[in-house]
Amino acid sequence: MFMGAWQRLNPQLLRYFLAIAREGSLSAAGLYLSCVPSNVSARLRQLEQQLDARLFMRQGQRLRLTPAGERLLPHAEHLEQLCRTAWRSVQEDIWSGDLRLGAMETTAAVRLPELLAAFHQRAPRVNLQLSTGPSRRLIEGVLAGELDAGLVGGPFEHAQLECTPLWQEELMLVLPPAQDAAGLEGRAQTLLGFPEGCHYRERLERWAVSRGLQVAARQSYGSIDAIFAGIAAGMGIGLLPLSLLESHPRLHLVQYQPIAPELGATTTLLVRRRDAGEHPSLALLLELIRAQSPLNG
Repeated sequence: MFMGAWQRLNPQLLRYFLAIAREGSLSAAGLYLSCVPSNVSARLRQLEQQLDARLFMRQGQRLRLTPAGERLLPHAEHLEQLCRTAWRSVQEDIWSGDLRLGAMETTAAVRLPELLAAFHQRAPRVNLQLSTGPSRRLIEGVLAGELDAGLVGGPFEHAQLECTPLWQEELMLVLPPAQDAAGLEGRAQTLLGFPEGCHYRERLERWAVSRGLQVAARQSYGSIDAIFAGIAAGMGIGLLPLSLLESHPRLHLVQYQPIAPELGATTTLLVRRRDAGEHPSLALLLELIRAQSPLNG
């Protein structure tokens, strides 16, 4: 039987190709793969010979992808995902291994505690790694393959991502206890929120523009309690979801009021790569979320 040229391609060589593309040099790829750089170089030459194309060019101290390498990269990543899925599919316990989840700080505080406890009861062997951060950073982590999924603020769309709506949130303007909301335009205001890239912070900025507020300063905190404390002390104003405010022990230290729905209504989305393949542990977590989410009831 005639064997086409593509059938002679050794898929194992794509592992070396991916390591070089991600690490940027033969020596760094060798460290990642636990082999000497000459071995990596030899495998790269084999792959380039099989494809009859140059995949990297040298740029300073680093190796950069050629146009052919750029075209090959998504296919190599897809094959890696397929191999990972195949590995999981034959494990004795499909709910095992790692689940790397990212979430906004407020979502992790309000929506996840009971869900993660229920998830652990159903899948105690899963190594769940939860990291929090601004929506933009979480999206970048999912796209880079560093996170299996992220819980981010929406609406949001991306050609490479599947976006599933989970919770509807109502954002509230949070003010110091003695602040007259009607007099905000009377003097410059300080905006308190999470670091740059936070969906709620972006909405606070847009709200300030819509009201014609003069902004004196912007302060960024990675902690809900720090934002609360700053607002309670009269340092400035913020924007936080009602679900968080209603459960926060320091609610009595601040006041809050709704804003116009076009900025106040927001949806929490679960985003994951469309080409990621099946992830049983993530599917279980999503099943638990949908069981208690009104958007998926």
